[in-house]
Amino acid sequence: MASDVLYYPSNGQYWPVESTIYAQYYGSCPNPCRKYHVTSALEGADIVAGIVLPYLASREIYHKVVKSRSLLSKQLSGKQAGKFITIYMQAHVSLRNSTLQTLGQLLGEAEQDGRISQGPKIPRSRPYSNIFIEMPIDSAGFIYGGSIVDPTK
Repeated sequence: MASDVLYYPSNGQYWPVESTIYAQYYGSCPNPCRKYHVTSALEGADIVAGIVLPYLASREIYHKVVKSRSLLSKQLSGKQAGKFITIYMQAHVSLRNSTLQTLGQLLGEAEQDGRISQGPKIPRSRPYSNIFIEMPIDSAGFIYGGSIVDPTK
């Protein structure tokens, strides 16, 4: 049996959080923050991670990613479906900003090339008991959310 695919780089910038499905980027999470979700289908999630994670890390933007293919597979059928990468930006940045515009463009190009596709479900907001569907931020439909939240809740 092949080993599980890990989505986060082993370059020392990420640490797998025990007892969670996430690996976090080293750094500080702004509080309050604008919280965004990047979605991905299971096939191509490694490519989505390869586009998004280095871009965020190079700008020192705090984020987390589902650790592995097996965990993403399980998550895609649960209440947190559609939440592959979570981005935490300063609360004062505009809802639609240059970082997300660039990421949306890069993801849209990869989708047009047939390398990736959106997740099978649209993320839902946990503060609203997963009832509220998050709105897309980019025209390609990979980035959702942007609400200002307390990340500790």
